[in-house]
Amino acid sequence: MGTNKYIEKEYAVAQLAYLAGIIDGEGSIYIGNFSKNPKTGAKYYQTNIEVTNCDINLMNWLTQTFGGRVYKYSEKQKPKNNRQDYYRWIVTGNCLTHLCKILLPYFIIKKRQCEIMIKMRATYTGTGNGPAFHGKQGIQPNSQETLDLRQKLMDEMQSLHIRNYSNKK
Repeated sequence: MGTNKYIEKEYAVAQLAYLAGIIDGEGSIYIGNFSKNPKTGAKYYQTNIEVTNCDINLMNWLTQTFGGRVYKYSEKQKPKNNRQDYYRWIVTGNCLTHLCKILLPYFIIKKRQCEIMIKMRATYTGTGNGPAFHGKQGIQPNSQETLDLRQKLMDEMQSLHIRNYSNKK
């Protein structure tokens, strides 16, 4: 296991309210799965918060204040007929869990997505009684109950993102 242990921070109300407004307007609270274990067929789920914007100052503020990473869009990823640079700020893992818990009271549009994400992140406890954990034999498998819950939460999250997932049912 790595030494990257997230340390929870405290923030001013104005910082939290501003971040919630940015995520409500230009962000995404996301649960997805892109692959599965070739041996067991178990799905790998991905969780994150993303904000896309063309202002590098905002991206730097988000990273310096809340952590996460910033990625610059490639030319192929940019919207058509747009010359500006675009950036994506992404938060995952324990930072994501912490931010969801402290941002929940400030969300308006994405309040339900935040509640779902908090439930989803609770399935990543790292203990041996269900969710995957690191042991002597590597990563241990998730229980079927945990996998079913993750799928249910992902389905509910996607149902709230109708414009993104309307053609996938």
